[in-house]
Amino acid sequence: MERTNLGKEDCTMDFVMNPQVKSLKLARNGHLSNECLKKFASACPRLQVLDVSHCSAITEEGLAEVSKKCCEIRHLVVNQCDGMKNLGMESSLCKWEVLCAQRLGINDEALAVIGKRCCGLLHLDLEGCMNVTMRGVKEVVQNCRGLREINLKSCDNVNVDIVAWMVFTRPSLRKITPPPGFVPSESQRELFLHHGCLVCNG
Repeated sequence: MERTNLGKEDCTMDFVMNPQVKSLKLARNGHLSNECLKKFASACPRLQVLDVSHCSAITEEGLAEVSKKCCEIRHLVVNQCDGMKNLGMESSLCKWEVLCAQRLGINDEALAVIGKRCCGLLHLDLEGCMNVTMRGVKEVVQNCRGLREINLKSCDNVNVDIVAWMVFTRPSLRKITPPPGFVPSESQRELFLHHGCLVCNG
């Protein structure tokens, strides 16, 4: 249901509950509102995959309601949701395993909440999150003990020293896309691979 102008008309129609629906891809629907998203969530209580990328009218309030109604979500994509500053999850535990939050306005405090509430996170994509620093990344890496992949590309305020720290602190990591300015030497790359982690070019 990408690019289908969802929400351009009033979202007043009745939604029939369908617990068989496990995946909703609603990306690039700029008029999709929190209210409309809540109706989708009520109709799909067993949702596991949700993609609302580029849905600029969605805020953390709408996402919080979805998290309450759809507690089985494992894979969440909220890339470039301009209306969202955090993920609205302060009061609930989440089963998210994959979180793609490229170019979101989230900060270190939001990352600290993610680390505490999403301990089962395996893949975290923070590309272009300009309000994130080394402090927030450390919160996630310390708390998400099974984390396997993290993307810090274009995170200009994350210190490059975080890369070696992550490799040696979180042995579950298998792939790191580092912040700008990190260029590993051949010996560093081999050392990281020896620890089971591929550090890509930023």
